[in-house]
Amino acid sequence: MTEDNNRWLTVPNLLSLSRLALLPVWWWLMASEGSGHHTWGAILIVYAILSDVADGWIARRWNQSSKWGRFLDPVGDKTAAFVVGLFCVLYRGLPWVAFALTIARDLTILIAGLVILRRTKVLPISADLGRYAALLWGITLLLYAFNLQPYARFTVWPVVGVYLIAGISYARRLNR
Repeated sequence: MTEDNNRWLTVPNLLSLSRLALLPVWWWLMASEGSGHHTWGAILIVYAILSDVADGWIARRWNQSSKWGRFLDPVGDKTAAFVVGLFCVLYRGLPWVAFALTIARDLTILIAGLVILRRTKVLPISADLGRYAALLWGITLLLYAFNLQPYARFTVWPVVGVYLIAGISYARRLNR
């Protein structure tokens, strides 16, 4: 697969941008008590998940990979996790310490990745453990967002632990 570094207007990038653009709509739907609003919020979550999977597949399948996409996709994912996490802290009882730990870990990795990119001109990729940890954190956020208790409370601390271990593993891999 070749990468066209100059392209930014690609289907995968538009999918990533659409996920970002829909975050305020999701927040409004979830914070309001209107009839069917939470259903539409759930539909937007399903769209976000499916479009996140689709953008990577399309980029590889139709040779639409770009430096913009390699940056935009993870930044979009982290932005979505931040917005959903903040919503869960404010409206659903997610412990703020758990949220703060995950945000601190993500910011540390983002800053380290940018430093490495500047030094080596290569954007580091995440490891499998980091992907699994992000998936588990996403599931925990969804449990909180849709107020699925007690499951959310049971998962939050073990998942934060896995998330932090994945961050430490990523940092150790970068220091080699």
